Amino acid sequence: MESLMIRRAPGVLVLVVAIMLQASTQICLGRQILSTGSGRPSDDETSTTEELNYDKVLKSYWIHRDHPDSPASAASTYNTSSQSERIAAAARRSLTRAEYFSRRVLDARSSGNFDSPVEAVVVGGEYAMAVSVGTPPQHFIVIIDTGSDLVWLNCKPCNQCIVSAPHKPFDPTQSTSYHKASCTDAACREFPTPTTCDLGTGSCDYFYGYADLSYTSGIVANETFTFTALNGSSFPIEHITFGCGENESENGFPGTDGLVGLDLGSFSLPSQLSLVSGFTDIFSYCLIPFGGTAANHSTFYFGVPETNISTYTPMYPNTVIPFLTFYYVNVTGISVGDVSLDIAEVLLYISPTDGSGGIIFDSGTTFTLLTGVVYELVLQEFVRQYNFPIVSNYPYECFDVSNATASTRPPKIVFHLQSVSGAELVEFVLYGENVLIPSTDTGVLCLSILPVPPGSPMVIGNIAQANHEMVFDRANRQIGWASTRCT
Repeated sequence: MESLMIRRAPGVLVLVVAIMLQASTQICLGRQILSTGSGRPSDDETSTTEELNYDKVLKSYWIHRDHPDSPASAASTYNTSSQSERIAAAARRSLTRAEYFSRRVLDARSSGNFDSPVEAVVVGGEYAMAVSVGTPPQHFIVIIDTGSDLVWLNCKPCNQCIVSAPHKPFDPTQSTSYHKASCTDAACREFPTPTTCDLGTGSCDYFYGYADLSYTSGIVANETFTFTALNGSSFPIEHITFGCGENESENGFPGTDGLVGLDLGSFSLPSQLSLVSGFTDIFSYCLIPFGGTAANHSTFYFGVPETNISTYTPMYPNTVIPFLTFYYVNVTGISVGDVSLDIAEVLLYISPTDGSGGIIFDSGTTFTLLTGVVYELVLQEFVRQYNFPIVSNYPYECFDVSNATASTRPPKIVFHLQSVSGAELVEFVLYGENVLIPSTDTGVLCLSILPVPPGSPMVIGNIAQANHEMVFDRANRQIGWASTRCT
């Protein structure tokens, strides 16, 4: 088994899960969480958490998707594109993802259909993950998607495979633990999209489409997924429901063998792992800023049962459109610097009449997305306080900071959220590296916030989440964070 070489470079992030690591691979058992405050904490404010030494905690690493060593490097444009082009591509993917969010709401409002969604999130390949499937294990690289709930792989016999898949399709005939779901199995009846019964074979056939018109279709099945725990031991998890895909969009999932959904839907990987005895329904990650150095990597955990994070906000369901299983939160206001913006609360909440709007945390969206009125208020106040010329030849807001000094700091942007108790507010703070990202052009910094049409859920994206320890405590329906150095 090969160890994973983790390197980083400017671009979009990629997740590589440390699965089936060599015994010589070192596994970190502690993390440093920094105190929160009005400014970015310094290194001398660290306090080390208790050691995590659990047999059901999975550790992983994040690197930029565009790096030449990325497992999705077959689809990488790192060597042929500039930083500006990569930023622009990330912005386009973020806006396309926003179009998907909006379409999901509009489709539900127009059809009145509150069953499971037919379309899942846009597959932009923001992250990828290594998985080991079957007995004996077969190894694959799959896209991670926080906006969908299906786990699926390229499978034999593959009538139409992903052209640039890094591995051969999963071969069910070479696995003693493979089990094809019958038409009467719960996995078939409760599948996230409509299924059909193959009268000839008795198999449960599925079709799962994505908003960018890519798709997968094949057979609903159960398999054993093998992971490596934080304490270094490996263990198999049986009966993971997945799609054994025999027909995929040829170019829809470049550089990968399949996809793993992470949302709140019942078929996502975290939802299925939560059914395993002793496995806590939590995942967490810590992202290095967009311009982080290649020597560092970000961490990701499944099943962390405890942390020293004390700042939490509740997850809120979309009660009007319950199948929208995104990670909604209740933002009550936004500040720029020390100025609280005059934003009508109705612009921040999920609409009680049609389920539109609201704000979600999404690691699969690069930029932070705000609807028009909210975006304009944030932008106007930011420009007023950050008094640098706007560069006009960019498709988004960029600033000429060639005359800035070393002490120049952009104003922080603060999301004010309801606390778990409801008695007070908590703050999610976007510091300099969360607000501005460097362009290829010397002396130019670009705002990591984009406008989206009214009705679309607003998004706190992965640039905003960088240098925050993020905890998605699904068991207690809350999201927590602490300001930290993700190095």
